[in-house]
This record gives sequence, structure tokens and C-alpha cells, in this order.
Amino acid sequence: METKLKYGENPHQKATAKSRPTTDPLAIGNFQREDGSPFVGEGTSWISITDLGRLLQVVERFAAAYRKNVGSALPNVAIIVKHGSPCGASFGDDTEKVAGNMWLGDPQAAFGGAIVVSFPFTSRIADALAKANGGKIPFISAIAAPSFEKGLTEKIGAKSKGTHFISNKALAKIPAEISSLPEIKSVRDHVLEQTAPQFVPDFANMEYHGPTFSDEDKKQIFADLSLAYAVCSASTSNTVSLVRGGMLIGNAVGQQKRVGSAKLALGLARGSGHETKGAVAVSDSYFPFPDGVEALAEGGVRAIFCTSGSVRDGAVFARAKELNVGMFTVPDKEGRMFAGH
Repeated sequence: METKLKYGENPHQKATAKSRPTTDPLAIGNFQREDGSPFVGEGTSWISITDLGRLLQVVERFAAAYRKNVGSALPNVAIIVKHGSPCGASFGDDTEKVAGNMWLGDPQAAFGGAIVVSFPFTSRIADALAKANGGKIPFISAIAAPSFEKGLTEKIGAKSKGTHFISNKALAKIPAEISSLPEIKSVRDHVLEQTAPQFVPDFANMEYHGPTFSDEDKKQIFADLSLAYAVCSASTSNTVSLVRGGMLIGNAVGQQKRVGSAKLALGLARGSGHETKGAVAVSDSYFPFPDGVEALAEGGVRAIFCTSGSVRDGAVFARAKELNVGMFTVPDKEGRMFAGH
């Protein structure tokens, strides 16, 4: 089925959307607007759809990693994407705190972004966002949730004009498996197709270098690494993502050098007023030199998940051990998380 869109990546570009058959509960075609109409229609832009797709990647990858590394009972989760990469994310039991921490990850970047939450969007959640934004409902381009409190969309829409409100009950119970639909991209006269990423990290059963953590510390580290992995793997590479206490505090995307990503992630976190000591980091590929690990260690990062495959792996791992930083690794050919090239 083909649908004409409002416009493409830019307003002067025309665009259409074509659907593919799938049984995926989180398929774009299963999202609808508050009036019951399909989300995808003539009033939908290219970016609205691609932002929702990126949000869903983060949600399902976090769910898969958390279930594998922490437990089957998923916490509440909220993500915000801006310009194709996540800039805020949080998980926890308290939905209001989760929503507020999502926004506070990088409030400047979050403005105008698209949000997904795994819990009903109520007036209390809207108030939590307003509080995190200095008392005012921020401009949000889209909000996806399992459901919306009656009358709330009109209240938010009056203050955040142009917001898309889209729902899918499946968000309340995120599927156990990551979408397996092939990824498609066109490059001039060629259409490229590749299998969808299916890698999910298993931190307890991968190569490890560094200090011994207590069981209590490992549970928090594995939970934070699960979110950092989900964010990192759904961000434009090169990326280094920082998470602390269930909250994304820095996401450095699109960098050409690994140490640059590490330093930028720390700078973004500090620029938003976050403490970096005790954070965890995920890099979407290996560290070619020890300098990236050194930068993260200097910032107080206590654990890193990355791939291996550099000719200097030995020096990188040895340096991490010297700096008392735990490093979890899998071979680059198995777990590289590049996206958005």
C-alpha cells in the first residue's frame, strides 16, 4: 500500500510511504491518531515516520537487553529522539520521574523532539515534563504512548502546536523479539537491502577486563548498559553513549574519531549539569587507541561495553584495567552497532 505524505525530509521534497506485510505489534501501521485514523497519512511527514522508527528501535532493544541481563519484569521507559538520534532516555518504576529524567538528559536538544513512553500518557506525566522544562509544557513534535488520558491531547496541543499524538497498546507490553524486517536504502541507481540487526548483548557471558563488581553493582551496571546499548545502537555512528542511574546523560553521535565521541559525550553530560562519576558507556565499535578509554576513565566512567577487533586491543584492555574501569567486549564482526551511515 502506498500513501502520499505531507512532504519528504525537507518541505520542498515530495514523498510517499509504502507498507510491507508484517505481524510486528510495533509496526508503524499499527499506530493511530487520537481520532482513530492511521498515523501514516497525507498529514504525516517523512521525518515523523523515521523518528518513530528510531524510537521503536531504542525501546525494543532496551527491552531485549534488559530481559537478557537483568530480569523479565521490564521497568517503565521513555525515549526522546531529535534529528534522528536519541538525546534523552530513562527507565524506572516511577513514571513521572522517568518522564522528567528523559527530558532532563539534554533539555536543549530535546526541544522539538519526538517522544515514546511505555506507559499511559496522563496529566501527571505532562506535569512532570513541564516541571523538567522550567514549568512550561515544551514543544514536542510527536508523542507515542499506549494510551492518552481523555482531554489531555487538547490541553497539550494548545501549548505545543503541531504535536502528533499517536497510540499503540503494544507499547505497554514491548515484544520480546527485535523486528526482523530487512532494512532497505536507495543509493542512486541501486536499492540496498540488508538483514535487520539481531545482536543483543549478554554482559555476564562476554569477554571482560577489569575489576570485580558486587552482585548489586552488576545489576545496576547491566541495567544501565542495556539502555546505553539501545541508545548507542540506534544512533548515527560513530557514537558513545553515557548512562547513569537509569538515565541517559550524554549521547555523542556522528563523530569521525572514537576519542572525540568519548570527550563529546562527557562534555554534553556536564553541559546539562549531570554527574559523570559512576556512569557507564557504550561505544558502537572498538577503541583503536587507549585515549578514548582514558578520557572516559578521567570522567569517572566505571564500565564500558564496546567491541574488540583493533590491532591495539591488548593495550586498550590493559589501560582499562590500570584505570580500574570494567570493559565488556564482543568481537566487532558479531556486535558492531553502526547505524545511520
